[in-house]
Order: sequence, then C-alpha cells, then structure tokens
Amino acid sequence: MVAERVSPFEVRELLVRCFASENSERFAEQERALGRHSDGIAAVETMVKLAFKQVGGNFERPSRAALTQVTNLLAERSLDWGASADDVFACHENLMRFIARVAELPPRSDSTEGALPD
Repeated sequence: MVAERVSPFEVRELLVRCFASENSERFAEQERALGRHSDGIAAVETMVKLAFKQVGGNFERPSRAALTQVTNLLAERSLDWGASADDVFACHENLMRFIARVAELPPRSDSTEGALPD
C-alpha cells in the first residue's frame, strides 16, 4: 500500500502547531513580561520562519530537505528550552513520518532560487 502524499504546506503548518504546543506558553510568558498581550503563537511562527532562514530554506515554499532540517533544529531548541522530551520526540517522530510523504513542489519559472545576490 502506497502512503498518500501530503503537501509541504500541510507539513509546515503541522510543524508550526507542534512547535507551538511545545513552546507557546514559554513565548507567551516572555511577551507578558515585556508588557505585551499575546498567546505566543505569532512568536512561534516567527521562530519557525527564522529556523527556515537559518537552514537556508524558504518558509513560503518549503522543501522536504528544509522541513527535515527545521524539524531537527526546533526539536533541539525545544529540548534546550526545557520542553518535555516525550512530547518533543513524539512530535518529531510524527513530523518525520509526514515529511517522508511530502510531494516536492515544482520549481517556479520566475524563481531566483540559487541565484547569486546582486
């Protein structure tokens, strides 16, 4: 039986939800300490975007390789920040199963990916 393909966008959203479930309260506490009212979700999405940037990936057009690298990076960070190891490993395992089923996006014809900056 062949596993159904999933889009990289679905996996990216699952990654954000997973990272949020592990860390949103921590980010919300930091926001409150700064006098801001936040549930931490916006901060989580920003962290995920920064992680994509750090691994050389594109949050808007995630590749299987970038999803794998970001998943690994954020799992390590979550553990460093004190998230439950059981929760982190369960989320990581689930994400890796989905990443294995990702259908890669076709290259964009207007893409400048791989081009050198001016």
